[in-house]
Amino acid sequence: VGPVTALIGPRGAGKSQLLGAIAWLLAGYPAITRPRNGAVASVSAVVRYGDEWLPIERRTAGVDPPDTARLPACTFFRARDRLVPAAAMHGVGARLASQVGAPTSDAAAADALVSVIHDCCEAGSSGEVLLIEEPELQLIPQAQRYLYRLLRRFAEGGNQVLYSTRSPAFLDAAHHHEIVRLDLHAGRHAIRRTDPATLTDEERLRLAAAFDHERSEMFFAQAVVLVEGQTERLALPFVFSAMGHDPDAEGISIVEVGGKSNLPLAASLLRQLGIPFVVVHDADRDPVDSVTERRIREAAGGAPIVRLVPDFEAAAGLRRHEDKVFQAWRRFSRPGRRHVPAQMARVVEATLAERRPQGREIGRIE
Repeated sequence: VGPVTALIGPRGAGKSQLLGAIAWLLAGYPAITRPRNGAVASVSAVVRYGDEWLPIERRTAGVDPPDTARLPACTFFRARDRLVPAAAMHGVGARLASQVGAPTSDAAAADALVSVIHDCCEAGSSGEVLLIEEPELQLIPQAQRYLYRLLRRFAEGGNQVLYSTRSPAFLDAAHHHEIVRLDLHAGRHAIRRTDPATLTDEERLRLAAAFDHERSEMFFAQAVVLVEGQTERLALPFVFSAMGHDPDAEGISIVEVGGKSNLPLAASLLRQLGIPFVVVHDADRDPVDSVTERRIREAAGGAPIVRLVPDFEAAAGLRRHEDKVFQAWRRFSRPGRRHVPAQMARVVEATLAERRPQGREIGRIE
């Protein structure tokens, strides 16, 4: 892994256990859940694999236990207790404990974490492995974005940062190679990450310009609809609603990528991370569009593509020169499949077919 690694994935995929295993290997304290049945009570730590609980041993490359002098300092902030200072902390953990002192309000402790990381960056701290479970806890959006920048700066100073997150503020499509997605399907674990060479420097710059943290929510979705522009992003939720579905409730993200030429870039990242998606774009109008459409097909790798003829506005029945979002609301305010044009219905149906259910489905509108 590189200096920064962001773990994402649905609940139960193993993000916390992975952080706990790393903490155990480096620091030797039991950070991984012990099975309740006591079947392996004689071991210090275990990890769940499918239906089995397997013991893990603390190993040190090139160093015979218990000599840990060559191991880097490791601090692990777990979501359930990282806001309460623990004993015997060092590095970042010791700084936080000195600032917070006794248990305090969650918000104050969260703000103290930001302050501590800032102080460590200013002091030039190095040689530490920092593990954080959900660094976004209790932080307002602005503080989340600031902490993300601080963590990157801390890593660039000679440290390693790994965290699990549910916040798009801690992901960046331009740094896609830092994202590791964990999935659990039918009792089997899968770990995916993108090839660092997927995007050229020019393409990364384009994504950095087009993709803010709000668009990064696509990495958490159960299905993604990739669209060209703002009109599609704002109008499609009304189409879903007309057909009896709430995209947010069903974990579906409708993501505008800043133009047709960026669709292959986003599609490539989602495909490599194993996140289901559908691509929606207007029909080609010139040879340049034809080349772009070929690139979209190649990047999609078999994912559904809905090609709107001649374009989104016409397919949705919207007039070009009026407020198109208001038109969409008025056009699709009546529920029922019969009120939705065929091309628009295809977008919804293709997305629902691709959507990977996680737990209880709550998004159906009766």
